[in-house]
This record gives sequence, structure tokens and C-alpha cells, in this order.
Amino acid sequence: MGSMLEDAGRARQGETARNLALVNYGLLFAAIFFAGVPALIAVIIAYVQRDEAPARIRSHHDYQIRIFWVAFALTLAAGVAFLTALVSGLSELIAYTRMNGWEQHSLSIDVSQMSLDGRIVGLIVLGVILSILTGLWLIAAPAIGFIRLASERGIGESPTS
Repeated sequence: MGSMLEDAGRARQGETARNLALVNYGLLFAAIFFAGVPALIAVIIAYVQRDEAPARIRSHHDYQIRIFWVAFALTLAAGVAFLTALVSGLSELIAYTRMNGWEQHSLSIDVSQMSLDGRIVGLIVLGVILSILTGLWLIAAPAIGFIRLASERGIGESPTS
């Protein structure tokens, strides 16, 4: 009788771990729409739960952690590119105003005489590309993990495993 109760308890714990992993995939997907906050919640849950989870679910928690860190690195790189472009653009603007001077009591600047340096445009394009890659990653990777988990497969398992 005790063995049956232990088996039922393990099955319930496995189902709870599976449901939590499914929720984590949803949180990772929702991170696109809520500035990454749900991804932070998901990675904390994955780190806390992975040691106690069954092996198949543990592979999903490891994958969720990987999804978070790849998205974080891509977002950080995009942010650095945009920030560098902004600082470069502002320094160009400051250099332009020093050469041509500010009109007294006026904040208007004739930017038609300014040109964007290729480096600034390149940084903006790089930031956009990295942002798009982050969005695609946060759509595709959680979807793949969710489908694998819903079909009772771990990450890295073949369909026949």
C-alpha cells in the first residue's frame, strides 16, 4: 500500500514539474511583450526546480535557462549597438554645434548640413538585426521546447527515445 502511495506521489510531482515547465515556456514567449520580465521569472523557476525535477523535465529546465541566456546576450548586444550609435550621433551633433555655434536663445539646429557617418548607420542596422534575432529566438525556442514537452520528449531525445 505504501509503495502505491509513493508511486502516486511521484507521478503527481512529475505532473507538477511538467506543468511548471510548460508555464515557463509561456513566460519565455511572453517576454517579448513585457520587456523580458517574464523571462526573468521563468529562469528563476528553472534554476530552482531543475535539481528536483525528473531527468526529462530537467532537460527542459536546462533548455529554458539556455533560452534565457541567449536572449539576454542578444538583447545586451543590441542595446550596446544602439547606445553606441546614440552616443556617436550625439557627439557628432555636439561637434557640429561647436563648429557652427548655437544661435543665441534658440535651440534650432539645421541638421540638413549634417551627415550620418556609416559607422552610426551600421550600428543602428546591427541593433535592429540583433533585436529581430532576439524576437525570433524568443518565439521559436520556447515553441520547440513546448512542443517537445507536450509530446513527452526531453530536449536532445530522438523521437524514438
